[in-house]
Amino acid sequence: MNKEEFIIWARKLRDVYTVSNAVQMRLANVDLLAVVGPTGVGKTTIINKLDMPAVLSDVTRDMRPDEENNQNYHFREDYVQILQEVKTGTFAQFVVSESGDFYGTHMDAYPEEGWCSMAIFATAIPAFRELGFRRVLPIYIMPPGYVEWMRRIGAQRDSDISDRIAEAITSIKTALLDPEYHFVLNDNVDFAVRDIQRIINGEAPDDHRARLARETADILLERLGDQDDSIYFSSEEK
Repeated sequence: MNKEEFIIWARKLRDVYTVSNAVQMRLANVDLLAVVGPTGVGKTTIINKLDMPAVLSDVTRDMRPDEENNQNYHFREDYVQILQEVKTGTFAQFVVSESGDFYGTHMDAYPEEGWCSMAIFATAIPAFRELGFRRVLPIYIMPPGYVEWMRRIGAQRDSDISDRIAEAITSIKTALLDPEYHFVLNDNVDFAVRDIQRIINGEAPDDHRARLARETADILLERLGDQDDSIYFSSEEK
């Protein structure tokens, strides 16, 4: 089975997919810290510094230059095996992206109980809330500012950069309209981790930093809609 054939089957099974009883029992004891934010804001760095298990998705897309297998995702090409795991309900969830790639979280990626963290698209948060976790806590990570963020994504620019910017616009809009999100500023990774730990513990985060994070979200959303950002990308990339 090649990738194209697998994706056809995955799309057919998505609307009728049912998780197994084992998956339901495990998720009922898990608290999920959903780390959301645009590309290049440091989600992976923050997740690696949190004192909790990290959940890695299984994906069929190609690795990007800044990624490593089993560090960012489980990159898979064993399509027959993935299809069998879908049929037996061993994924907590899965989607097929618009670009035609499979993204799913296997039951074994989650701890048996307690907190775990995972980088999640904002548009997927409603689906995760329906999976039966004991708790889903969405945290939106913001860069220190618009210019710095544009420089970061300019440095890692690749063939799907326009899609990643479009996703950033969608995710910021989604998060700003959802009252359950906590916005965290990643101007300093240790400060950001500290703010997240306070939120997890039910403590009030630093009010000034939380306000700056939301203001940055507003600025990014405004600038992405009407600015020419070509100055942030090298001439070789144009």
